[in-house]
Amino acid sequence: MVTDLPEQLIAQAEFLVRIADSNEANVRRAVSSAYYALFHLLVPDAVLNWKHAEHRSRLARAFDHKRMKDASTAILKEIGNVPHLESADPDPEQASRFRLSTVAQAFVDLQQARHKADYDIERPFQPLDAVVDVAQARLAFLTWAEVKDEPLAQGYLYSLLFKDRS
Repeated sequence: MVTDLPEQLIAQAEFLVRIADSNEANVRRAVSSAYYALFHLLVPDAVLNWKHAEHRSRLARAFDHKRMKDASTAILKEIGNVPHLESADPDPEQASRFRLSTVAQAFVDLQQARHKADYDIERPFQPLDAVVDVAQARLAFLTWAEVKDEPLAQGYLYSLLFKDRS
């Protein structure tokens, strides 16, 4: 697996939105790259939990975009409405829930934006929309770094691949 692929993809998305005014293809490609950056950020972290390193590459190919969106939607429902962190010293569980909801919401939003950018060619895709989407992806990157080792986030990684039957 290419370990720096997520960072390369988000950097590509950021580059494309900077030059997007001249070319709608750049705008659409930026959104698609932002989504795939987040996808490729989460999948390697999930497969790292697999004990047998020689199988991780094969396991990574088992991730399904729809399953991941469904899992992200489910964790958002499970977490519920998490208020913004206004306190300088928020409750650690509340902070973890807020951060994970930021990542899961970004996944859902970016997948929808990617579908619009890639398949809805009847209407122009606005550069400002792409800037917002790319910024949301970057925020998800930063937030994921803060929460990825938390038990709730580890459960989220599991749910991206496996549907909980309990």
